[in-house]
Amino acid sequence: MVESWPFHPFAIPSLPVLRVGAYPLHGAPVFHVDPDHYHAELALKRALLAADHSYYVQAYPESLPAQWELLVWGVEELARSYPQWFYVEQRDTELHWENRLCGETAIIRVGKELGLWPIDWLGRQVQEDLLLIAVDEAAGHPLIAGQLCFPNRWCLADKMGLPMAMIHGPVPGFNAHLAASTNQLIARLQPQRPVWRRNWSLVVLPDLDLSPRLGALDRQKAAITAENAGEKVFYRVERQTLVRMVRHPVVLFTVRTYVVALAELTTDPQWAAALARMLRQLDPSILDYKGVTPYLHPLLAYLDRQAMSGLE
Repeated sequence: MVESWPFHPFAIPSLPVLRVGAYPLHGAPVFHVDPDHYHAELALKRALLAADHSYYVQAYPESLPAQWELLVWGVEELARSYPQWFYVEQRDTELHWENRLCGETAIIRVGKELGLWPIDWLGRQVQEDLLLIAVDEAAGHPLIAGQLCFPNRWCLADKMGLPMAMIHGPVPGFNAHLAASTNQLIARLQPQRPVWRRNWSLVVLPDLDLSPRLGALDRQKAAITAENAGEKVFYRVERQTLVRMVRHPVVLFTVRTYVVALAELTTDPQWAAALARMLRQLDPSILDYKGVTPYLHPLLAYLDRQAMSGLE
């Protein structure tokens, strides 16, 4: 499967849900820079980081050399993919960087004091969340560094140092059906051959930052009816990429998040029918995990009505 570009995140959902579903990028950009939302999303990132930096950025000191490789690779990838917006030139051990979208320049002395973790610096240039995974089969490929500003109900403090199987332990069926293939994907991923995948969810807030600190969302879910589901339920899609670094045994895992109200997507009756069909086919444990169960019936009533509109 070849990823279309520009990337359209809101494809009609399809089964099966429990699969790795990773595909070669085939030269498409690892980072998706969207100029219409770039400034707003970077401003939100920087505000979150200023308010509680240690909540959104964590790293183990031993990951620093790999982070430096990541930073150098990352700015080169941005300049390769979007030369109209980004420019980098390496002069000995210095990187001369220009972000034309932000009107910012920087001279980065590779390996020297930066004032930020390198993964944090790079994360302030892109709309993606950035996570660094150690390629270590014996340890189960643990998470060793990350800048995570736009999570979907999880935080770095709960996952740092854990292997992939434990990080995804709450996902129903993951250890039985996906753990082995996920570990194999990380172990066998080759430099210069990045892959991508999608992950979807339904949420009751449009916020990019759905940190656990928000608390329970029961009140918002209880307020959903067949009449207002289009405005109060949001389809959240993550475009995820995995990139193996060359010099250090690590994989970069990026997560770019898109959120749209169902009302916008269900103007297409086929899309509404496809989502309703998938929700009816999902195992109840998946619906519980995705938080859909409390408002499933009014949501299905809304989707069925939208689907029927195409027959009128």
